Amino acid sequence: MKAWKRKSTAGKRRIPPAAASLLLLAVVAVAGAAAAPFRLDKDVVGDTTVVSASQLAKQADCIAVGRFSDSDRMVLTDRTAPQGRLVNFVQPFTVERMLKCPSSSSVRIITTGIEPLPPPSQTEANERYPGAWASGPDYLVFLQKLEGQDGYQVLGLLKGVYPIQAGKTVSLERQGFPELNGVSKENLDSVVKGLEGR
Repeated sequence: MKAWKRKSTAGKRRIPPAAASLLLLAVVAVAGAAAAPFRLDKDVVGDTTVVSASQLAKQADCIAVGRFSDSDRMVLTDRTAPQGRLVNFVQPFTVERMLKCPSSSSVRIITTGIEPLPPPSQTEANERYPGAWASGPDYLVFLQKLEGQDGYQVLGLLKGVYPIQAGKTVSLERQGFPELNGVSKENLDSVVKGLEGR
């Protein structure tokens, strides 16, 4: 009979089985959370913190100039805010010019709003859950892809949307970045490239 010889583990560190199990669970939980698809009837658009125009340009998956159409879908979620029920809107955005993104003539943008619409005096609720955007004027938008959807969300909520009036961008009060205020449509490419290079 051949003697069984155990390999020496001297000098090698072993992870106790309980710790290894916890580590594996943590890795699976983080991976699962990162890959969870956005569900129109359950989730709300996140409030990604953006502290500078440069960060906004660098983190955006897509930067485009174009025009919103009326929302073609409104989906009630199972969530509420003190002011009412949270609702997801799916809104087509017709692209006039892509500044950063795969070329496309249209993208779907998903936003979260409150039904019934809170009065303008409830600023915090309206800024956190802006709902569908007005159709008609052109906008400069900074977008982030939604996991598991063929749509995007506006990156940084109101920090990522700039209406274009009289050929120039308008920074929304208390929200937008000054570097993106008053930029002519003709200069948007160079301004965005400059922000990405910072």
